Amino acid sequence: MFGKALTCPKCDVPLIRDMKGTLEADVCPTCGGMLLSREAWKIAREDWESALALENAYADTNPMPTLALEMLCPICQVPMEQFYPPDAPNLPIDLCTQCGSLWFDDGELGKLVNVIRSRQAKATLPEEETEGTPTIGWVYCANCGRENFADSEKCWACGEPLVPESPPLPAPFQIAAEIMSMTVGGAGAVLFGLFVAKPHGDKWAALGLVLMVVGLASLAALRRLWRRSGGTTIFPTYSGH
Repeated sequence: MFGKALTCPKCDVPLIRDMKGTLEADVCPTCGGMLLSREAWKIAREDWESALALENAYADTNPMPTLALEMLCPICQVPMEQFYPPDAPNLPIDLCTQCGSLWFDDGELGKLVNVIRSRQAKATLPEEETEGTPTIGWVYCANCGRENFADSEKCWACGEPLVPESPPLPAPFQIAAEIMSMTVGGAGAVLFGLFVAKPHGDKWAALGLVLMVVGLASLAALRRLWRRSGGTTIFPTYSGH
């Protein structure tokens, strides 16, 4: 699809060019993200089976969530901007305004295909059958833990029917728990960075490393094990795998 070797904007590893059906993309074998050209984006919106086949062929193998402070286009090496597809206005995707390429994190293409298919199916139903159907928010699959749009009927990843679950804690407590997890992880990162290279600083560096692991692990547990029925203001699109 592209004429030069590309690297993942998150993991900095070479992307693999792969094609499933009619859809071709450059995929990261580590985080499962993929780069689609403008033409491939049009194909993905029409050929759902090829898009899901490509999505399901790769997964995020990182033990911890990979966060990038700035997403650079693998082709142009310029910062990408967030793009909200008309088909899924609550799913931000990274877009390069120079070459038109789009970057999908692991799971995002599957969510997009799922919501397009679901909304097209609902468009054929009588109006009285679609009244009151939620169109914004998330529901977590009780089988695999993947995020799905609230108006989806089946999980895009495993195909199981979606049954909304009540949050184990009120939303303010869940958000507070996430903030606390991020604070602990951030404090650990600061300790580790300050003392890792200093003489006799190994104990403080070890403490910082432990705090980082605890903070990130608890944050991942909050988002994956609880499988909340709605996103939060902290990581509205994060999906643990």
